Amino acid sequence: MCPDHEILSAFLDGEIPFPWAREIENHVAGCPRCRAVLAGLRATRRLLREESAEEWKAPMERVRQRILSQTVPLTRRVPVWRQRLSVPAPLAMLAAALLVTLGVALAMLIARSDMGYVRITKAPAGGTEYQFAIPYDRVESLLKSVGGSEANIESVMTLPKNVKLVPVSEPRMGKAAEFPRKKP
Repeated sequence: MCPDHEILSAFLDGEIPFPWAREIENHVAGCPRCRAVLAGLRATRRLLREESAEEWKAPMERVRQRILSQTVPLTRRVPVWRQRLSVPAPLAMLAAALLVTLGVALAMLIARSDMGYVRITKAPAGGTEYQFAIPYDRVESLLKSVGGSEANIESVMTLPKNVKLVPVSEPRMGKAAEFPRKKP
């Protein structure tokens, strides 16, 4: 297999290390194609050495000037926050409406985070059923506000599994940990 043009050029320049340079030299001695490529590279090198610098400086300068005239001058980079942004009006209005909606929803969520909710439905027996979801520290004030001490209120509380309440008196309740029991 013949080495490619770049390897032969590197061989001619003396850039190939010893063991491989010897192999390429042996190959070139027996391969007319590679000998012709090396002869062409040597001829090009000889022509470049013989040609005076004055002969190629003028064309090179002409090419350089043409390249420089066609390139866009480099400018300072503008920070992202100072760049102009072009957005179609409907898209901008949609983005603004979305931001306003998310802002209002977030504000309502923050404002209602410590408030509970109340759901009022008709009970199957014909009465009115009130369902409350409120923080634990407001249960007592809710019970007082609903009926007072004389009212006959039937209440059902659904508590998380990790909360244990012990009835102390009517209608007051407390956590089991707050009322230690005597061991028998």
